[in-house]
Amino acid sequence: MVKKLFFLLLFGCPLVLSAHAPLFMTAPIQISKASPKACCKEYFTREERELVDKLWSLIKNRKFDTVKKMMTQDFRGLGLDGQIVNRTYALNALKNTYIIEYIIQDLVLTRTEDSLSAMYTLFLKVPIYNGMLVPMVEMSTFQKVDGRWKWKADANFNEYNVES
Repeated sequence: MVKKLFFLLLFGCPLVLSAHAPLFMTAPIQISKASPKACCKEYFTREERELVDKLWSLIKNRKFDTVKKMMTQDFRGLGLDGQIVNRTYALNALKNTYIIEYIIQDLVLTRTEDSLSAMYTLFLKVPIYNGMLVPMVEMSTFQKVDGRWKWKADANFNEYNVES
């Protein structure tokens, strides 16, 4: 059971969406990039803004074949105990996670030409927590491969104690 909880914490970071409120703003997200010469605005496409939600929606709906296709071959996950896992191990852990609902908040995106980092707080409702929404701080990275974003890595920075 502790092993399942570890993987839940490692990969269980989706956000629960309200049926009446959009997940992301309809206007482009603006991020300032500080540089010695000037500060410019970074605009993200709708696809980039919705990438994290798409990922966790697939996990919630147990579409693991699609999740696997969305992952890079060299995917890595990092857990709270510092254990680094590969794609196969991560997928098996996700298959043992049953998500009732999720909410994504405080999404911050950073992008270069072919990589995207998403930092966010994920509120996750799973049966093991008796219906409580548990907040988890996540960082997911994506890499552009053949013109499509693929999930490259995920790290969970949760402080929730599952052994109490």
